[in-house]
Amino acid sequence: MLKIIQKLISSKFLKTSLSVSLSKLISSLTNLLFMIFSVNILTRSENGYLQYYLGYLPVVLAIAEFGLPAALVKYLSVETENLLEIGNILLASIWIKLSSFLILCILGASLSLFFKQDGLVVFVLIIGATITSFLTFFESIFVAFREYHYLVIWIPLGNLIKLLILYISYYHLNINLTYIDILAIFCISPIYILVLFFFLFPTKKIIWWGKKNLVIERFKSLLSFNLWAFSASIFAIVSDRLEIFLLKKFHTPEQVAIYGTSLQLFSGFQILFSTLNSMLLPRLSSLVENTEEFNQFLKKSFMICVAIALFLFPGFFLAEPVLNFLFNNKYSDSIPVFQILYPNYLLQLVFAPLGIALFAMGRPKMLASLALIRLVTGFIFDNLLIPEYGVMGAGVSFFLGQVVSWLLLAGFFWATIWK
Repeated sequence: MLKIIQKLISSKFLKTSLSVSLSKLISSLTNLLFMIFSVNILTRSENGYLQYYLGYLPVVLAIAEFGLPAALVKYLSVETENLLEIGNILLASIWIKLSSFLILCILGASLSLFFKQDGLVVFVLIIGATITSFLTFFESIFVAFREYHYLVIWIPLGNLIKLLILYISYYHLNINLTYIDILAIFCISPIYILVLFFFLFPTKKIIWWGKKNLVIERFKSLLSFNLWAFSASIFAIVSDRLEIFLLKKFHTPEQVAIYGTSLQLFSGFQILFSTLNSMLLPRLSSLVENTEEFNQFLKKSFMICVAIALFLFPGFFLAEPVLNFLFNNKYSDSIPVFQILYPNYLLQLVFAPLGIALFAMGRPKMLASLALIRLVTGFIFDNLLIPEYGVMGAGVSFFLGQVVSWLLLAGFFWATIWK
């Protein structure tokens, strides 16, 4: 492992990873500041509603994206010199995004009219998810072309805009902000930076049109591939948020606030997961045909993640001082929840390269199956533990619900590649 780390230190891979990680760190810190600011503004009850509705945002976002970000990296990363094929893929992707938006509008109207959901919240979530889906869409184009230096600017801007607007609204406009106001700021304010992509990305490298028959073919192939990627994404996201939904069902909004607030501190792990995906997926996708190099690169990536997880393990003991400092002792009951969730995120980090490898190998169906297993086992544990034990039961079930899928994922690679 020491040799792997020594090689990594002198590699271009590390330098690029550090630059991307830095941008994601800034983005994550501003997002965390936004949440800390919001939590301290709102009462526990209002914060519970905010965390509850924010729990729906990734689900709506998954529909808006329809698996496109990762699929674009996979398909574009091997066609970066073929301008016509780039145009076919991008135009087909835009058609998919428009279709997803239409589906969201139909679902949103149905929820408001027939299921008596708050129409304003539904509207905010749909528009916010669509805006964010374009942010990730453009980010995936940067990643596919390995234009990582632009990500240093692109990635943090959305959260910086959110934080700036929240700060101005509260301190300079003296608005008495409710959870719906904060939800709207969080979801919609990044719209201001979408046009920036066309000024940052080298225009000679891409086109946005193609031949109709080829675009239709790419649309069908992307739709077929993305259907499983989309399913995997939906299952994974719902299983990640399931505890919040069931806490809302069985307990008070205050319980949701306790659990959701502890989750906010794990935004730093999202930096690592996102960086790993940005760095590993293009490389693994290009090595799929070369089995030996693919296996070697995957093994190194796995061992590096193990090393990072061991390095981060002492963070378990920082829960109490960090939570009390950030939230002025307002959420001290979130500390044991954080300590239950922390080992889970370390293990997610360890197994992350294997999930990315499955996608690079063109096995989204297997990813969807694993995510469904995770969802079902999580649902069983949630219903057993949450009604009786509340937030502590939610933390334990979140951990236990993923163990089966991790074992199956590791078993697959051991049996087919590493044995």
